[in-house]
Amino acid sequence: MKLSKKTALWLAAAALALLLMSFTCAASENYGTPIDLYINNSPVDGAELINGTAYVPYRVMILAADPDATFEWDTNRNTSVATTLGMRVEAADAEHYIEANGRILYSELAKNLNLDGTLYVPIRALSRALSLNCEWNAGESAVYLTGTPAAIESGDTFYDSDIVYWLSRIISAESRGEPFRGQIAVGNVVMNRTEDGSFPDTVYGVIFDRKYGTQFTPAATGSIYNDPTDSAVRAAKVVLEGVEVVDNALYFCANRVSKGSWMDKNREYIETIGNHVFYY
Repeated sequence: MKLSKKTALWLAAAALALLLMSFTCAASENYGTPIDLYINNSPVDGAELINGTAYVPYRVMILAADPDATFEWDTNRNTSVATTLGMRVEAADAEHYIEANGRILYSELAKNLNLDGTLYVPIRALSRALSLNCEWNAGESAVYLTGTPAAIESGDTFYDSDIVYWLSRIISAESRGEPFRGQIAVGNVVMNRTEDGSFPDTVYGVIFDRKYGTQFTPAATGSIYNDPTDSAVRAAKVVLEGVEVVDNALYFCANRVSKGSWMDKNREYIETIGNHVFYY
């Protein structure tokens, strides 16, 4: 049967529309697997399991916990800033942390995701910010959050300001420009030494330790006194939240000098992050 030119064009347009619709649906549905999310048994829409991490739209969950929350978008930092429960909660696109009430809540295996213009964040990190207990029920593919939404304890009282001062400076001086995970790892080494009997038991003591010669070059050169980068301050706070990306590491050195070094010959290798090699 020969179709008229008008009918053929109409059918072609319809087929193209269906094709585009299928692409659009696929783009919006293939990010992850929809899961259920409840705050004190009240359902919250939009949660998904993406690469093994439970995510939720940032605004949706905050508004479910606090309908009076307000939001603004910081274009320069690609960051959504919420004012909720008497605190600021900030989530930056593609970062592995959210900042809440001056606290840095880090997710090593997951980062904030901008999916079709909607900012998704790991549920567990955001639940901490809102002081909610978080439980995953694998059988139901559901996350249950319980408790009374409230601001997380302020960083001003949670962190020891003296430790943040020195830890952020040694992280900045030793790992400026390194990946954020590598900056955390440098902080881990310092804190691990405070708990090891072979080193002083304070951050200041570890940084300026000269028992076996200069331990940290910035302490000798004076760069330890330079103002730390914002990233180093955040990394220091992540360390004080208890995050350890290189378990029990006590040593690190630049990759360019690691081969054949004392550490290479005498300490057990853990991993290389950026330009640093870490050892037990």
